[in-house]
Amino acid sequence: MEQGNGKIGKGGVFCWRDLRVDFGLHQVWRGGKPVPLTPREFALLEALLRHRNLTLTRDQLLQQAWGYDYAGESRTVDVHINRLRRKLGMGQVIQTVYRIGYRLVLPPEK
Repeated sequence: MEQGNGKIGKGGVFCWRDLRVDFGLHQVWRGGKPVPLTPREFALLEALLRHRNLTLTRDQLLQQAWGYDYAGESRTVDVHINRLRRKLGMGQVIQTVYRIGYRLVLPPEK
């Protein structure tokens, strides 16, 4: 697997370390193995990657992953973020910003 620079390249593919996300195909690989994500989990990951290093509120994440018509509880974002962290092994990378939302921070390549 190629090493990425943490940027979205041509064809809408994001590579960083052993993570590869193809936005066009809606597929994710970690360590060369596919990671099955639900459509909501993928939408959350895409929002976090496209706005990395910026804090996104729960409402912003709801709008991007569920759409403007979602009338549910914003805590559903917390549940989906926890699943995403677990599936991708990114507990330290997807950071909780207390009482606001979440931010994805990619440490520099080693």
